[in-house]
This record gives sequence, C-alpha cells and structure tokens, in this order.
Amino acid sequence: MPDRIYDETELSVNLTSDHTLVITDNNGTRKMQLTADKYTIGRESDNTVRLHSDFVSRYHAILLKVHYSNRPDTYRIIDGSTSGKISKNGIVLNALRKVSSYELQDGDIVTFAPEVHILYLAPKLT
Repeated sequence: MPDRIYDETELSVNLTSDHTLVITDNNGTRKMQLTADKYTIGRESDNTVRLHSDFVSRYHAILLKVHYSNRPDTYRIIDGSTSGKISKNGIVLNALRKVSSYELQDGDIVTFAPEVHILYLAPKLT
C-alpha cells in the first residue's frame, strides 16, 4: 500500500517535527514552519510573520522560542513591538480572553483582528 500523500490544504494537522503556524488573514491561509528563536508579527513588510489587514498593528506581537532542559521547547507570544509599544487592539487567545503574554500550546488560536489569526501546532514527538 503506498504512503498517503497529504495535501497542503490539510492545514490543521502538523505532520512534522517542527513548530508550525497556520496563518489566516485577508490574503487567505498559509502554513509556516518555525525554526528561529524570534519572530515579529504585524502588517509592516519587514515583519517575519506579515499579516495582511488594516486592523492589525504595524508591529503587533513578538513570538519567542522558550527553551527547556526537561521538556520540549515551545513559543511565547507577547503583545506589542520589540520596543515595548503594545498593539492597538491586543491579542485574544482561543476567542476567550485578551492576553499580554502567553506560552502557546498545541491547538491554540491567537486572534489579532477580525478574521486574522494564527493557529499554533506543536511538533509531533516520535
């Protein structure tokens, strides 16, 4: 039996050993593997994660890798720019509460503006 070929439209499944973001904004939905220790998120073109929406701040949030010696690494999302300026609309976790900083867990959805969000997928450990 041949191996199953997964279509990239199966965006809510992480079949890799990498941390992954599924980004949804005015340009559609796309998947991004996370390998760096730091990402900037916002609508300006020099962000490492660019969000296409006029409702997103130019520099909306920062994503930082958190290293652990006794458990798998993860990422922390922090509202605002690298200079410390918070975003205009904030960030909402799992459609329930506004957060200023949060350590992401598999399946978390962070909303930046109407119809603009990221889904965090933790690596599948083997």
